[in-house]
Amino acid sequence: MKRVNFNKKYLEISIYILAVILLSIIFGKIIWNIAGFGQSISDIVNFIKGILAPFTYGFFIAYFLNMTMRYLEKIFFNRIGWFHMRVRQKRLLAVTATYLIYIGCLVWISSSLVQNIMENTKALYSKLPTDLQFYQDLFYKYIGPNSHAAGALRSFNIDLPVSYDLSSIINQFFQWFQVYYADIINKLVAGPVIIQHFILGLFIAFYMLYDKEHYTQTIRKLLAVLLKKPIADRFIEIAAGSNRIIEKFIVGKAINSLIIAVMFFIITVILKPPYALLLTLIMGLTNMIPFFGPIVGGIICTLIVLPSSPSQALLILLTIFLLQQFDSMYLGPKILGDSTGLPPVLVILAIIVGGAVAGVPGMFFGVPILAILRNITSAFFRQKYKQKQMGGQI
Repeated sequence: MKRVNFNKKYLEISIYILAVILLSIIFGKIIWNIAGFGQSISDIVNFIKGILAPFTYGFFIAYFLNMTMRYLEKIFFNRIGWFHMRVRQKRLLAVTATYLIYIGCLVWISSSLVQNIMENTKALYSKLPTDLQFYQDLFYKYIGPNSHAAGALRSFNIDLPVSYDLSSIINQFFQWFQVYYADIINKLVAGPVIIQHFILGLFIAFYMLYDKEHYTQTIRKLLAVLLKKPIADRFIEIAAGSNRIIEKFIVGKAINSLIIAVMFFIITVILKPPYALLLTLIMGLTNMIPFFGPIVGGIICTLIVLPSSPSQALLILLTIFLLQQFDSMYLGPKILGDSTGLPPVLVILAIIVGGAVAGVPGMFFGVPILAILRNITSAFFRQKYKQKQMGGQI
């Protein structure tokens, strides 16, 4: 048998590295188990999160408002000759106008819509037992043991339940809802802290928007210092492409859903179904989720109205169907275009995976995240393919 020759130098280095790793793990365990040390680390992390929270709020507020501010600055104020040589004044006025628009909308929503939606929700909740009985009777009539459906299924040796108890299903849903949104409830309890962070975030976002070119240039210089020029340029290119995807999808989808919600509300004013504002809110929120959102919203709205008025429920379902056709054929392409560049199969995959990982927020954010990952991997493969072409390997 051939003898294996070991390099003593590398063997010694490997033993030292292994010993350092093991000692580090043991030392870390000892330090972590010292009374109060783990809690101290947690307190430090929470303290840092508390400091960074207003800046996080500010960043997302500025990111969302940037599209409106840019539109006002380049399309509206740019047409006024006085601003041509006064760039800073134009920016200041554009940011201020953007804030006034959104704060006005928030004040109107808080003073008018929220109260009406809460009243709709309370009325629906008080009527819930009657609605449950309506659906139990409906199911028993068409899928009960004496129905035609039951007779057809019995020929295949399938027996349906004698009765249906929807109240247990509803109770399970409420239990899931309570557990799933426990974190949101806890945050609402700590409302003053969140409001304080949000208000500070508004001020921070104002200055971020006002001096956004300065911050962008600072980041570019920092990347140029830390990274090699080709890597820094590549990083900036990928970041710019990802920013376009996020901006077009999230901001565009928000505007798209708002327009659909307003159109739906105008139609409900004419049709006068029960819980009109609550139905509008459901349609606007579910429309944010591609593909499945409008379907889920349409089903929920129809089920809410059906016990009160079957004819109104049919009209609501028809209205939602027509609005979604208008959205998919005209409004969506006009506002969003091909914002993600993802084929329908990958969009569905992103929604399913995102929903499994992070619930409803994951169903929405899964699409732009997958689009960004696809953008990065596509850029990497294009670069590798070009290098092989230049090397004559292809």
